[in-house]
Order: sequence, then C-alpha cells, then structure tokens
Amino acid sequence: MSEAAEALARELVRRLLALEEGPVRARAAARALAEEDPEDAAVALSALARRADAGGRLALAAVGQALLDPGAGLPYDSAAEIYAAGAARGLDEVTALFVAPPPRQPFREPRDKADPRLARLTLGHKKALARARRDPDLLARLAAEGTPSVVREMLQNPQLTEEFVVRVAARRPCRPETLRCVAEARRWRTRPAVALAVARNPYAEPAVATKLLPFLGTADLGELAVDPAVHALVRALAARLVRQREDEGWSER
Repeated sequence: MSEAAEALARELVRRLLALEEGPVRARAAARALAEEDPEDAAVALSALARRADAGGRLALAAVGQALLDPGAGLPYDSAAEIYAAGAARGLDEVTALFVAPPPRQPFREPRDKADPRLARLTLGHKKALARARRDPDLLARLAAEGTPSVVREMLQNPQLTEEFVVRVAARRPCRPETLRCVAEARRWRTRPAVALAVARNPYAEPAVATKLLPFLGTADLGELAVDPAVHALVRALAARLVRQREDEGWSER
C-alpha cells in the first residue's frame, strides 16, 4: 500500500478520534468518505482494515457505523463508487464492508412456550427492568427471550458485565437484530471478546460481523478464518486480514 494511502488513513484516524464516539463520529466518517476521491477512499479504508492499533480500529468502527446507519449521511452514489474502486483493486477487505448477504444460519422463532415469569409483563415493563434491574436471573431471562428492543435497553444497564454480554452475543439461536444491537452498543462493541462472540455467531449478519473484525487480534482472526460455523465472507475477510497483518508486521497495540 502506498505511503499516500497510509497518510490518508492516519489523517482519517486523527480527524475521527478527535470527536465523540457514536453518531457524531459516524457522521464525520461519512462526510470524510464522501469528500475523497473514491479510489483514495478505498485504499485508505484498506489501510485502516489492516491496522491492528487502537486508533485504526476505532476509526474503522466509525466507518462501519456510518455504513450501517442510513442516517449517518453517506450518499448511495459515494458508497457505490468506493465499492467499485475497491473491487477494481481486489480489496476484499473494503468491498466486504459494503455488502449485506443474509446470515449463514436463518433465524426461526422458537416453538418453546414463553417464559412464565415474563409472559405477564408488557414490552415497556420489560424494557424498564432490563435497563435498571440488578437481578441476574431476570436479566438472563430477558436476554434469553432476545427481543431486540429489550436487549438494546439492557446493554445500557450499568450492572452488566462483559461476560454477560458475551453470553448474549454467543446465544444460538439468536435474532440477527439482537446481535446487531450488541454490535451497535457503544459501551461494548469495541471489546474484543464481545466482537468475537458476534462475529462467530452464525446468526449474525455478515454486514455486521465484518465491521467488527478490526477489533480482533490476529490469533482470534485466525480462529475465525477456519471456523465452519462462520459465514464464508467473514472467514475469507478474517484470513485476508491475518495475511496482511503478518506481511506488514503490524504489532498489536
């Protein structure tokens, strides 16, 4: 990759990390991509995807959020041109960010009877309990039910631990929308253990899983690359990132 591409990637990291993580940073990422020549944007994204440092991971997370959230403001034409530029250069780590195939495993509503403790509660009541209660048994029951809007509230509960969120992300079967909630949670999505659990789940949308791979260490990426339960697109991208990191000697900082 050229020095110019690396310089552009570094500038993107500098600009994005100066902003608050979340929608503000995602909108800035969308603006930055739209302002660049599509080929320059593609090679800069490739450089970001190969980086193993924290700054690169956080910047690419903002790009991923911009691509997942239509409200971030990246015009369709800009996205299409960056995708085309990445495809022309064979940058699979870039094109994978823009595609949205279905999960490897389709979700089907379970036939089990509803949890009797939760059956009498309204959706609003469940959301309130998920956001504020400390009862680990109740939170586990709500997580097992897997209603995306309830899980979204639960992920804001200050009592949650990383171990609990990993269990939520690893649950199978799991609604793809629930896994997307985990991947979008500002507090949790940059945690490598959480990112790995989502990426490894066959019910995860590849469009979500691929955007979490930069948060993973090379060893975890290597495991994903050979895991038959993982979507083929995610496996292929994980393998490519491993090769690129090894070839370019990135240290994991």
